Amino acid sequence: MKEIRFAAFVMTYERPEVLLKTIDNLREQTFPPELILIIDNSISRKTEILLKKQSLNNLEYIRVGYNSGPAGASKIGLEKLTELGYDWIYWGDDDNPPRDNLVFEKMIQNIKELTGNGIKLGVFSGKGGYFNKFTGRIKSLTNFELKKAAFLEVDFVPGGHTLFVNSEIVKAGLLPDEKLFFGFEDLDLCFKIKNSPFKIYIDSQSWLKVRYKDNFVKDSYRWNNRSFGKKETLQREFYSKRNLLLIFFKNRYYFAFALLFIKSVGKMILGYRYGSDYGNKMFHIQFKALRAFFLKEYGMNGKLY
Repeated sequence: MKEIRFAAFVMTYERPEVLLKTIDNLREQTFPPELILIIDNSISRKTEILLKKQSLNNLEYIRVGYNSGPAGASKIGLEKLTELGYDWIYWGDDDNPPRDNLVFEKMIQNIKELTGNGIKLGVFSGKGGYFNKFTGRIKSLTNFELKKAAFLEVDFVPGGHTLFVNSEIVKAGLLPDEKLFFGFEDLDLCFKIKNSPFKIYIDSQSWLKVRYKDNFVKDSYRWNNRSFGKKETLQREFYSKRNLLLIFFKNRYYFAFALLFIKSVGKMILGYRYGSDYGNKMFHIQFKALRAFFLKEYGMNGKLY
């Protein structure tokens, strides 16, 4: 088996000090990437100026010139590193580095094992889940499910969680959709991969060890996120709703689409349970998301309320 050529890209937006810490983390890995590519969505030049002062080897910088969001930045990173001839690409966020310095070495070893066993691996990650095409829900795995095997095939893996992408999927034209800007661009990509010969796998045992370390030890434990009623998640609500409606509709998950539409209308009413301020903002956001979907308004949509 030939040696794997491995590089990384890190997306960033106006967080130069946080970015430097993540770069240090990547460089301190026992199996560091040959190249670290920084995709800078920043409006200011603070990140560019700070990086130039560091004079770091094996680092390249791309200033997008506008905020392309995670969808646009990840597309740029995958295309550029594939063009440079790398086999596997780490998809990274500036504020979510690997948990320790052994992560990359272990991930590459696992990739070699899976591909050596004949699996046409498109994406390999530290976390993932299953998608229900009727409810439109993404379900995380229980500890009991994680115990079943060292590696498990899944429907979805999130960006920014030790995500490794095979450059062969990029060559096949399977890329994030930049018009989504922010929110579920990773799910959209996973649906494209699932409709191809490539497979999506996760490192189930490492994920299980992290849960045990955090004292989530019951076999029935499954991570569950509830954001309704939390003001800090309102900004995400618009992009998530708009993008999911598009993703479900174009993939012909019509029942999930209809259910999501009904939930959106319901939130316009039920949001008032959490006060008039929250209710007014939720009503406006849901209305704007539905309007954006039907009018095909994508990309960054500015101030929401």
